[in-house]
Amino acid sequence: MTTHVFTAQDASGRRCRIQVNRADDAEAAHGKAAQAPTYVLEDGSHVRRVDNDTFQILGTGAYVTRVAD
Repeated sequence: MTTHVFTAQDASGRRCRIQVNRADDAEAAHGKAAQAPTYVLEDGSHVRRVDNDTFQILGTGAYVTRVAD
């Protein structure tokens, strides 16, 4: 599994870091089906991707937008 982290910001200007977890090529080589990446906040809250730059925190319903680090 590979991991990537980026920064997002809500409407009030509060920033958070979102971790993207993807299956790597080794898992695919062992016959596992490709899975969509999962998104998680630093505190473990699950996040849903809306589009390329917009994400929704599932626990609160808040939307955050990806920003440059």
